[in-house]
Amino acid sequence: KDRSAWNKAGTWEERDVSKWAKETLEASLLSAEYTLPEGSPDAGAKAAITKVDKLNGHASYATVRGKKRYIYEFSFCLHWNLTMSNGDVCKGKMTFPDVDTTCDVGDGYEMVHWEVDGSTPQDAAHLISRFVKDGGLRDAIHGKIDGWVDLFKATY
Repeated sequence: KDRSAWNKAGTWEERDVSKWAKETLEASLLSAEYTLPEGSPDAGAKAAITKVDKLNGHASYATVRGKKRYIYEFSFCLHWNLTMSNGDVCKGKMTFPDVDTTCDVGDGYEMVHWEVDGSTPQDAAHLISRFVKDGGLRDAIHGKIDGWVDLFKATY
């Protein structure tokens, strides 16, 4: 039942689910990974999220005149690794400031801060750009966020 006893007309009823949302969003993001395909410059190299940092925001759902509305707004910093086939490990961070209900599922999410660790081999720059920053892992991250949005709607 989505309505309180005091709200017989069902005009507006909102429930905060931020704790659940943060836990499930973090788990989803930590499962993002991408393996470079055959034919790529380093086939088999693997990019993955290693840490979710600064996960801030809130989530709730509201029942408004019998119809559900999903409300969420998050920002976070993701730490990533790209393990090359020769064993070299490249590291960095990317920040997503606005993952919220204004973003349509399937359209991707804005990344504003991009950083590559200074210990990363210089010859890996093209792989990182192509398969972490601009595609590959980033696409996997977008898919994980979209999947989380679907889970949020299915759960509540």
